[in-house]
Amino acid sequence: MELAVLLLIVGLILLANKVRQQEAETFHKLFDLLLIGLNAPLFFFGVLLVFQTNELRKYVELQMDSPTAVGIFLQATAVWGVIVCFRSSRHSLERLLPIDPHSPVHTLALVLSGYFAGFFILQVSGGLESLAEDLGQVSMSAFLVQQFGFVALAFLGVGAYTRRRGTAVFQRLGLETITMRQVMESVGWILLLLVLQIAGGAIWEATRPDEVALVEQISQSLYQNFTFWHWLAFAIGAGVGEEILFRGALQPVFGIWFTSVLFAIVHVQYGFLTPATIVLFLLALILGFIRQRHNTTTAVLVHVGYDLALGLFTLLASTAV
Repeated sequence: MELAVLLLIVGLILLANKVRQQEAETFHKLFDLLLIGLNAPLFFFGVLLVFQTNELRKYVELQMDSPTAVGIFLQATAVWGVIVCFRSSRHSLERLLPIDPHSPVHTLALVLSGYFAGFFILQVSGGLESLAEDLGQVSMSAFLVQQFGFVALAFLGVGAYTRRRGTAVFQRLGLETITMRQVMESVGWILLLLVLQIAGGAIWEATRPDEVALVEQISQSLYQNFTFWHWLAFAIGAGVGEEILFRGALQPVFGIWFTSVLFAIVHVQYGFLTPATIVLFLLALILGFIRQRHNTTTAVLVHVGYDLALGLFTLLASTAV
């Protein structure tokens, strides 16, 4: 099932880039209709999950804890997907986001962003307590595969080997050679982000100690038995994968604010609308500013350094105990 979804997404990305190359308006309209056609059955399946769960179980084996929550997720994201398929809606969004309402690639990015955000919100719909029970230790191999997938989607999304070739792909993603001055500035940004993390953590501890305890429990489950090499691989994987996707590919399409909201949403292990989420949003804004001021490569360096520093602090705290 997961492989089929992945192949569908890759196929849609390649098709969107091919349609982007076509000047005939008919192809663009047909692509919009295709996306509407894909969203419609998901909406109706969501309706069945909410209102006809028992009847549906007679025909389909439902391996999900809360069919109602999944049904609502499918309905909401499908509605979003259909709405953004109308060019008039994209023209309205153009006032808020730097999208091209005529681009099938940007249309697909809007559709997928809804499912992307909805999927992660669904994971915390049961609260941090439920999340703490469900999450297990991070598989480093699975994590690195996921980050490689982020990179692959970013490259395909900007038209690698379809609309763009060679250096044009790297330029679009903001992957440039960094200078020594940018390296030195990165150290300062890493220190600033660490101060922000410490301040946010202190405020969270003072205001919602129960949530902090749950998040610490989740973190222990996720990162137990992590060594220095685990943290190094984790930092490099997250820094490269997330920055190339979010700051490299998505930010020029969605802008810094919308992209930062998406970035905060996908880190579900910290809950939804918690002080940690706010810190992550501010972190994303800073990384977005670094992307605008310098390039994605500098943002990658800052992200890797920040994650590695947090990992080393965690490692030292665990060994001290």
